[in-house]
Amino acid sequence: MIKEGKDKSAGKNNHVLNNIKDILHKQEDQYYLFQTLIDNIPDYIYIKDSKSRFIMVNKAMADFLGSKPDDFIGKTDFDFYPKKVAKRCFEDENKVIKNKEPIIGMVEMVVSSGKEFWVSSSKIPWYDRNGKIMGTMGISRDITEIKHAEEKIEYLSFHDRLTGLYNRAYFEEELKRLDTERQLPVTIVMGDLNGLKLINDAYGHARGDILLKRIADILKESFRREDIISRWGGDEFISILPKTSKDDAKNIVRRIKELCSEKSSTNIPLSISIGISTKKKSSENIDDILKKAEDRMYKNKISDSASINDSLVLSLKENLKKGDYRSETRIRKMEEYALLIGKKLKLSSLKLEELSLLLNLHNIGKLALVDEIMAKKGRLTKEEWKIIKELPEIGYRIAESSPKLKSIAEPILSHHEWYNGQGYPRGIKGDEIPILSRISFLVNSYEAMTNDRPYRKKLTKKEAIEEIRRCCGTQFDPKVIDVFLEILEEEEE
Repeated sequence: MIKEGKDKSAGKNNHVLNNIKDILHKQEDQYYLFQTLIDNIPDYIYIKDSKSRFIMVNKAMADFLGSKPDDFIGKTDFDFYPKKVAKRCFEDENKVIKNKEPIIGMVEMVVSSGKEFWVSSSKIPWYDRNGKIMGTMGISRDITEIKHAEEKIEYLSFHDRLTGLYNRAYFEEELKRLDTERQLPVTIVMGDLNGLKLINDAYGHARGDILLKRIADILKESFRREDIISRWGGDEFISILPKTSKDDAKNIVRRIKELCSEKSSTNIPLSISIGISTKKKSSENIDDILKKAEDRMYKNKISDSASINDSLVLSLKENLKKGDYRSETRIRKMEEYALLIGKKLKLSSLKLEELSLLLNLHNIGKLALVDEIMAKKGRLTKEEWKIIKELPEIGYRIAESSPKLKSIAEPILSHHEWYNGQGYPRGIKGDEIPILSRISFLVNSYEAMTNDRPYRKKLTKKEAIEEIRRCCGTQFDPKVIDVFLEILEEEEE
């Protein structure tokens, strides 16, 4: 509130105060009523003379700028704002006075402290009772939060939330904009992230999201600032490269491949199959160019698939070993036993290869298991056992996601089925259980019996054989037991 009194700083402005009282044609109590009213309005209100000097500001505006209402009297915006902002305000007010028309709009402001904010501002001419223009009046509202919310909505409408890249909608708009002769040659680069479904099934979608973000970071690092990089779909990415030849695009793709190799890890191998197509003439249809890039991407994906799957399977094997109680020697020994059983049962060479793969990956479902259950030394709770019994199904889904593992998906699912039908998850029995599962289940059970575990001590070889015989026809296939015991006897001899 502006007060009259003995304050010297206020005294020098008495002529201004008297002037405003006279112009408003109010009695003194009406003047203070007006001041009280505007001081209780949360918007920022001010009155300036024809030279853009403050005559009055309300408390909200003074508080926002970190001053007192009296501090503004006789001063201009140059005393409170950076020069650029103050100049803009000064020019706006001159327009209002000259044109005798209000200016209503949104203005970005910056206070002296460096804080940026947005205001919705209205500036109107201020007349005396005789119709003479005396200056301007303004009212502003801080809409910074609204503006930031709008910017966020706008950002999300054009960007992929997970990777921060542009989304498909933005890509399609930019493709139209850049499809001009001036931008030729225009190159489309399309990529498909390899192994995302397998990673999602094996480790969960959180790990898959990490993979997507890492490949997005590689793309950001590889492409140029003027290139439009977008997430096209779930595991697909696409880029528009204006004024870029196919050879220049190949150099960028080479950089992407190099970075994928550098930044790959055993946990998450990074690989992306890429297709390129270039529009050289304005007569060519950009949609055809996009289709060619997509076709080449899928063609490359097929040719890359063997090495990609080998890499992913190796990654899965390495990660399974981290939580394995068995030594590498022990694992190889069990694989040897299984293959000897398979040969004696006259399995084909293809089935023997599958059996070898199964021995390494039968418990692949445990990759999705929480560390606390894996490391637990005591007995599992009912709830934990319920989770454990879901692992064959999880393993089945993981194997189904990989062409390399698909052939052992069914044996993984059936690995904990009992010969008498009392196993899980489906309760199948006898020859309904794949022969690979019956062999692997027996060999791995023997290994578990003869090796220390956190929750129990190992059995001797003799005790383990007795236990296997006891479970003949219930847990284990009698035919497989006979062959296995024969192998163990031969080993003793």
